[in-house]
Amino acid sequence: MKRSMALCLTLAAVLTLTACGGDPQEEGLFYQASGIRPEAVLLSVDGREVTAQRYLYWLAYACDYLAGSYDTEGGIQWADTVDGQNLEAYAKEQALKNTALYATVENWAEDYGCTLTDEDRDAMEREWAARVAQYGGEEAYLAVLAPMGLDRAEAEAISGDYYLYRHLYDLYCTEGSALAPAERDLETFARERGYLTVDHIWISTAAADPADTEAIDACRARAEEAFAKLNGSADPAHDFAILAETYSDEPNRDQHPDGYTFALGDGTLPEACEEAVQALEEGQFSGVVEAEDGFYLLLRKPVDLSAVAPDYFDALLQAAADSAEISTTRALENLDVSSFYEALTEARAEQASAGGEAA
Repeated sequence: MKRSMALCLTLAAVLTLTACGGDPQEEGLFYQASGIRPEAVLLSVDGREVTAQRYLYWLAYACDYLAGSYDTEGGIQWADTVDGQNLEAYAKEQALKNTALYATVENWAEDYGCTLTDEDRDAMEREWAARVAQYGGEEAYLAVLAPMGLDRAEAEAISGDYYLYRHLYDLYCTEGSALAPAERDLETFARERGYLTVDHIWISTAAADPADTEAIDACRARAEEAFAKLNGSADPAHDFAILAETYSDEPNRDQHPDGYTFALGDGTLPEACEEAVQALEEGQFSGVVEAEDGFYLLLRKPVDLSAVAPDYFDALLQAAADSAEISTTRALENLDVSSFYEALTEARAEQASAGGEAA
């Protein structure tokens, strides 16, 4: 339980929820589980009111994540802790974070004049049609979505936030716009977060038996041969890419011809490579670096700020959500998470049973 639950600003994920059909119903899953009417306001985020339907969707999402982390028949052990919190408090906090994040997208959209377009709505309809086809009909797709407790209006609202997010990002990428970042701010963000842009030549030992010293030595010799050619080059920065085409076993090199831009510690390169590249100045290349998956030659390049820009936008949005003024109601404060999830699980089982009988 040390792993924290990822927030949902991979907003594209909500595309699967688009246009689910049906009308809001008081007898919906979340109402059955909580006794709170779907349209009741549970909190506000920088003045934007959030209904029970929206918050309880994220609370169910958080509880489902926790449930998936337990392999025991006893289900979630609510007394367990993560980051110093019991799991009830943790689930509430994660639900609140996701709720605040989506509300912030909506607030920003209002502030910057971003709205859903006809093209957005057409795309949502196409996505709905594709999902219906994928699941073999509308009824089957609705049966898949029913345990999520979503009616059509709420599902479309969540999916609509994805398109608002895209419009905000487009505005952010528009030079001179109210959201466009200053280059110095991007540079500061990249420096503080430890971003690097690195090209590399990778001689893989993945196919070699670790005990096969002859095969390992052959890989090392190949890396040393590439290094010798690079070291003798009059223009190493130019020739590095040419040598990579010949020597590197990187399968995605055509997708990253200028190297990778990443934050230290994110796993893009092995730890040995991270340590080696930090010792280089921009424009310098390394000797042969041995890592657990092979041998590397590394070229440190100036940080590609265009590759950092998407992360900076998300960081700005997340910071705004984290610092938002949130007011909660007594109904939210008194909500018992374990009781809610137990009742939700029972309601889902009844729903599934009723669906089976109907079928």
